[in-house]
Order: sequence, then structure tokens, then C-alpha cells
Amino acid sequence: MDIDPAPDAAHGPYVFTEERARAWTQKGYQRAAELLPLAGPAARPSALRHETVTDPGRWPYGRFMGAWLDETEEPRVLRHLPEVDFFMRLLALAYQPVLSSRDDRRAVLAGSSRLEMSLTNDALQIQLVTLNPGYSMVRHHALMLFEAALWLEEPERSVWLGLYDDLVTAVDASAEGRPDLEQLAEIEAGAFADFTELAPRTVAPDDASALLADAGRLKRVLDYQRCAAVAIGLLWRDYRDVPAGERQAWHRDHLSTGYLRPDYLEKEWMTRA
Repeated sequence: MDIDPAPDAAHGPYVFTEERARAWTQKGYQRAAELLPLAGPAARPSALRHETVTDPGRWPYGRFMGAWLDETEEPRVLRHLPEVDFFMRLLALAYQPVLSSRDDRRAVLAGSSRLEMSLTNDALQIQLVTLNPGYSMVRHHALMLFEAALWLEEPERSVWLGLYDDLVTAVDASAEGRPDLEQLAEIEAGAFADFTELAPRTVAPDDASALLADAGRLKRVLDYQRCAAVAIGLLWRDYRDVPAGERQAWHRDHLSTGYLRPDYLEKEWMTRA
């Protein structure tokens, strides 16, 4: 599904300008600082910086991944593409079941709030222990993106959380239904295999457009993006039921204990409606 970027007199909404990237990195650092004291053994604070990577040869998965981490330097580095038009159009395809007649959702997909989340969630993740092996980009990474969604300003915050919430319902109501844990692992592994194989086809604009038009070839990638969104939606359904006075304990439990377990979110995936 095509989405029309919102007008911007100076820069398109999908561009990581220096000003935006610097501000979002700083915001992520500041908001992560509020959570790190709750993360216990998972916390490993660090200074951060961002870097725009213009050389496609240094993009880990072509345009499939807009931002990624580099922990080998000090300060630690949040690296990102110059722009994420391809990635945002990919998300629009994945989220199509919950976009119909929802101008507010089309508006956030056409704006820059998802770019903000790309850097703010990474600012948290890079300051936490990452399981290796055992980290799931669906289950574990959902917590990072969920925290980043909570940090958005309104109305974007509510629109994104509502979109993730409705994707849980949409996937559960689909013919295939919510995949079981074995199927989920296969979807994640298959998507990353396709990220690697198809990355060269995301670089040139004509090739990227042709790939986006081939939903069959992108099936595992689209399934993965929907599952990742469902995991965020499940966290939101759990969190919104927690009384305000108990939410700090919720963050502590998820960050200091749950996030460090290889089976994080598996029970919720299988049982949470």
C-alpha cells in the first residue's frame, strides 16, 4: 500500500537529518536513563553518538533495517541509513489490515515518528545486556520498541499503540491465525535470511519499487513485521491493565528479569488474548 509522505518544506519525513538524529539520540539517552536503574543486572550505561551511514556496502541488510547498533566503539554508536522510504513503505504493506479508513494511522506512517522510535529504542537496547545466543527480534526487541512508543508525544503515541493493538486482533482473526512458537521462530529466521538475500534489491530505487510490488517474494518479511507488531501489541495490552502506581514495577520486572530470559514473552504469545 502506498503512503503519501507529509509535506515538509526542508526535508522529507523519512530522512534522518543531522538535527533530527542528534535530537532523537539525545532523547533516547535521556529516557533510557530513567529506566536503567530499574534494569538491574541488564543495565550497562554508556555515552552514545549517532552516525549516518551513506555507503550501501556498510548497510547490514540493505534498506530492510533503518538503524543498527555498534558496541565496539566508545561512545557506543547508533548507526542509521540516510533515509527510510523503502522501510516505511514495507511497514505500510505489512500493516495494511489495520489501515483501512484510518487516516490517523496513514498519517503516522507518512510522518517521522517511526524514525524517532528507530533511534530511541536503540538508545535503550545498546545500554542493556543482549542475549547471545537467544535474543529474538520479535519477542525481546518488542520491549525496546514498546518503550520507545511510550516515549512518543501525542497523538502519535496513542495512534501507534492502537495500531499495534489492532494488529493483534487482525492476525488472530486471519485464516492462518497467530503462529505458534515454532512457526514464529521459523518466520523470524526466514525473514532474516531474506533480508540478506534480497538486500541488494533494496538499494536502487527501481529495484526497490519492484521488490515492494512482489508481495509473494516478501511474504516471510511481511509476516515477520506483523509478528513483531503483534508482540508490541501484546505488551501494550498487558501494560495498560497495570495501575499507574504499579507501572514502575512492571518496567523493572520486564527489563531486569524477563528481558534476560531466552523464553521472554513466550507465555504471553501463546496465551494473551
